[in-house]
Amino acid sequence: MVLHRAAYGDGVAFEPPATTPMKHLAIRPIEAADTRWLRHVVLRPTQAPETLIYPGDDDSASGHYGAFDGEALVGIASVYPQPREGDDRPGQWRLRGMAVIDELRGSGIGERLLSATVDHARGGGGSLFWCTARTTASGFYVRHGMRIVGDEFELPRIGPHVLMEMPLS
Repeated sequence: MVLHRAAYGDGVAFEPPATTPMKHLAIRPIEAADTRWLRHVVLRPTQAPETLIYPGDDDSASGHYGAFDGEALVGIASVYPQPREGDDRPGQWRLRGMAVIDELRGSGIGERLLSATVDHARGGGGSLFWCTARTTASGFYVRHGMRIVGDEFELPRIGPHVLMEMPLS
């Protein structure tokens, strides 16, 4: 089944893949609006897609990336120039809303999306890359060079998270 999200973007299709391997995976820039359906499906199913607009989504420096299996959008990630609260170090970039559909987790899509967002942050003069990660995903980020900073905390209606960071220089 293909769901077209014309109200949330320019008709990018969301299609749960068949159990066969991906035909052709491509990571490419997308519009912020094109992230909202997967933000809803994977990350925040209790929230309507049209409410999943994050601060910085429309900032011209921000980057939004989609992973496509053919024409089906199967993963997303966004990155923003944003300092952490109470941290005045220059060049901070925040990863937010990274998601891969359940059927394709562990297939390398997340690694490629993370690489695209890190490259974007470096290209924008970034010196520190950070995110708040679900504790269930923290191992993925550690394997890719990030470290946990501080204690686990709870985001209401979402679950336990940890703050993670990685220097870019």
